[in-house]
Amino acid sequence: MRISRLALVVLCILSFLPAFAQKIRVIVDQDARGPGTSDQQAMLVFLQSDKFDILGITTVSGDQWVKEETMHTLRMLEIAGRTDVPVIEGAEFPLVNSKEESERWEAMYGKLEYKGCWTEHFVAKRSTIYDEPYHAPDVVPPLQEGEPHIKAQAGTAAEFIVQMVHKYPGEVVLWAGGPLTNYALALKLDPEVATLAKEFVMMGGGLYADKGAIDPGALDSRREFNWWFDPEAARIVLRAPWKKVTITPVDISVKTRYTAEMKATIAAAHTPITDYLDKYSLPGYMWDEIAGAALIDPSIITGQQKLYMDIDIDHGPSYGKTLFWGEKGTVPPYIRPANVQFDIDAEKFYKLYIELMTRPPKK
Repeated sequence: MRISRLALVVLCILSFLPAFAQKIRVIVDQDARGPGTSDQQAMLVFLQSDKFDILGITTVSGDQWVKEETMHTLRMLEIAGRTDVPVIEGAEFPLVNSKEESERWEAMYGKLEYKGCWTEHFVAKRSTIYDEPYHAPDVVPPLQEGEPHIKAQAGTAAEFIVQMVHKYPGEVVLWAGGPLTNYALALKLDPEVATLAKEFVMMGGGLYADKGAIDPGALDSRREFNWWFDPEAARIVLRAPWKKVTITPVDISVKTRYTAEMKATIAAAHTPITDYLDKYSLPGYMWDEIAGAALIDPSIITGQQKLYMDIDIDHGPSYGKTLFWGEKGTVPPYIRPANVQFDIDAEKFYKLYIELMTRPPKK
């Protein structure tokens, strides 16, 4: 009888272990500027953690053109020893916005400091890549970190997103670190993407911060790059009926800093990843890394608000600006709520980030 009871207890414990050990299935969608940028470092947060089952990395034009970003991502995966993760190339152009439209807007309302792949020239920040001038979307300059030997998976990012949420209904976290074009296209292919996904997590939008916007001289700077680059896509995604939405806006990103001291600490580990970061990364705000790290350890977020989020798509002076309402405001019925992060335990975040980046290569 004692043996039977003991066996029953052991079986009960073993039955619970898979639930505790189950990894978070995630699609990482990124405008993967490279090498060594916040974009690449955010992807490394997922790659270096044991908490995720990365179904795929999908790329989208934003900070760079998508063909160039895809090549940087493939090469980074080789360096990280994670060629098991598929890369699926996504949208080359926003749904409506364009370089020409941005120039028309600037002629009427004032210059924008940063326009991603449309920028004619930008002083290097977080990466040495901006030593290069503007180039056309089909041009892929020689990669400083070397050309990849692996290739992207066939198909489009939007198709891949649809396939994965149907394969794992209710289990997939959809994560976005760049413009939302791929997810908007996926929702147009199949509106069930929103109800099949477990959660939507994104870095984007700006609410109260007096820095971090792409038009910092404006009196009301709520024009954040990711959402501004494709506002129509942002509206489609923000209004979709997700089960849960979490947003990392510039308001919290600009409370962090990737410093020369952090870089030196990471470089001292002398792994392929830390050597890569030592060679190509530069200090600056940690834009996208927070949105991934908070999935690993939610306690790094010390303050958030429930807000109703949208974006201005009128092609006038407010084009691409973040719109939001508090819980007590008069909210239009088609606007949906989101958990918006505002405060962070920066030291705890830095400790987690350094620990992830300095882990030994996976075998």
